[in-house]
Amino acid sequence: MASSEAFKKNIVVLGAGSWGAALAHQLRQNPALDVSLIARSPQDTDRLAQGRIRQLPDLPPVAPLQAVTDITHLGDAELIILAAPVSAHLQACADITRYAPADCPVVFCAKGLIADAAKGGVFLCEYGAAHLGSRPLAMLTGPSFADEVLSDLPAALLAASTDVDLRETIASLFEPSCLRIYQGADIIGAAVGGAAKNVIAIAAGIVAGKGFGDNARAALVTRGLAEIMRLASAAGGQTATISGLAGLGDLLLSCASTHSRNMAFGYQLGAGDALPSHLSEGRFATSLLCARAEYEGVEMPLAQAVNAILNHNAPLTDTIKAILSRTAYSE
Repeated sequence: MASSEAFKKNIVVLGAGSWGAALAHQLRQNPALDVSLIARSPQDTDRLAQGRIRQLPDLPPVAPLQAVTDITHLGDAELIILAAPVSAHLQACADITRYAPADCPVVFCAKGLIADAAKGGVFLCEYGAAHLGSRPLAMLTGPSFADEVLSDLPAALLAASTDVDLRETIASLFEPSCLRIYQGADIIGAAVGGAAKNVIAIAAGIVAGKGFGDNARAALVTRGLAEIMRLASAAGGQTATISGLAGLGDLLLSCASTHSRNMAFGYQLGAGDALPSHLSEGRFATSLLCARAEYEGVEMPLAQAVNAILNHNAPLTDTIKAILSRTAYSE
């Protein structure tokens, strides 16, 4: 399983958005692989066949990408890259269970949580472990914008799995690509880092939109990292993972500029004192992240402030003042 030869026939990317297309584009650089995507509509398959990505209309076309709409195509998969939005994961996991081979590994690529009655929110790998049987699971995560990956610009990601063969396989599949894949065993830490950074990026955007300056943003990112570390540790992950690509790396990218959808969302909120309408993963993850933090007994004041603003109509200015007036403890 440690060689890409084991998967030379069929890699199926479930989810044909910008990130699924970017991963398929890079996997296709490996001549040993047959890579296909499962898309939602014939219109998407037609665009992908022309090398065009619906979510990135201004991006120059890439080489044509093979895509289908038939979900039973999962039956031929030898490895599934699950790149669908978090909101589609319940259906995606049900489809995998129904159609994919029982031993087919699944690699989670989205960043977020799914509602859970007991814990408030569960991370995607936790949901997969509970609903995908004994299949090997992994997280593929880290600092990465889809448009840059589609443009063949270099990036580094983390493949995290308790299955050594699976994470080695993932790394080998991308060897001919512009992606450098590091490996780790801490799948929980990787999942926490990816989900929580979205929320902190919204906070960073609010700070930038308010014109508070680079000093304030640096302080926020640093304290946000501390919050993510606390939650990862409480949830069973390792703080060392949060110091790497899945945590610090992803957080820095998401808080660097409005190229990040989450920071752009927060920036508009900070600048206009009104709730933006465009897509932001963190917008939907915030309440579940805070519910999970409460379940774990972890204090996350920045995430909780974002939650208060987005989901409880807390006044933006008053919430910022409350954060600034908190007692500063030893770091």
